[in-house]
Amino acid sequence: MNSFNMHVGESLNIQLASTGQRCWGEVVGFKKDKYLLVETGKAANPLTFLPEDSVTVRCVSNGDGVLCGFRTKVARYLTEPFTQVILHFPQEIERMQLRNESRYNCFCPVTVCHEDLTYEGMLINISDHGGKIILAGISESNEQDSCEYPFFEDQKITLDIRPFGTLLPVKIDAVIKRILMRDGGMSLGVFIDEVFDEEAVFTEFLGRCRKFSELT
Repeated sequence: MNSFNMHVGESLNIQLASTGQRCWGEVVGFKKDKYLLVETGKAANPLTFLPEDSVTVRCVSNGDGVLCGFRTKVARYLTEPFTQVILHFPQEIERMQLRNESRYNCFCPVTVCHEDLTYEGMLINISDHGGKIILAGISESNEQDSCEYPFFEDQKITLDIRPFGTLLPVKIDAVIKRILMRDGGMSLGVFIDEVFDEEAVFTEFLGRCRKFSELT
């Protein structure tokens, strides 16, 4: 954990102050709130950095709808064992809330349905109109024909949520708004399009998630 609530695996956008060029990177580590380690070799347009280069960094903190931005300088740029830029940890961070509603932790099993295919995952958090889902990587022994998920942004899917306890399953139509690949798995940010006949159950489920989040 760190002072601006970023975690390993999250995406950053890095902009060089001298040229205005940008590239995407992935957080791979922290060092005692002194350095931020970012892998940039996977980016489609990787940049080369020099020590003491001034950069502006932007990110969505922990996927919670808070846009973070800060200015810092490059400490080191490495190409081995993989391409990464080491940034000085920011002293000041600007934040902007992008969502008008709070998300609540739930950690419930969920089945993601697309056409005649189904995938098991975990619903990490949820709000009145959105949520975050984690899907594990597909192994070659999986019964599906492909070892890759058939998902893309703005795609419509159906979610079957199985709340813990006595609540009935909740079926929801949703739209994928954000996709991140992590360690062979996938993270989906979804917008809730429609709740079916179980709307009262969904409301009760959301209330339980709110109480759970207040305790954690």
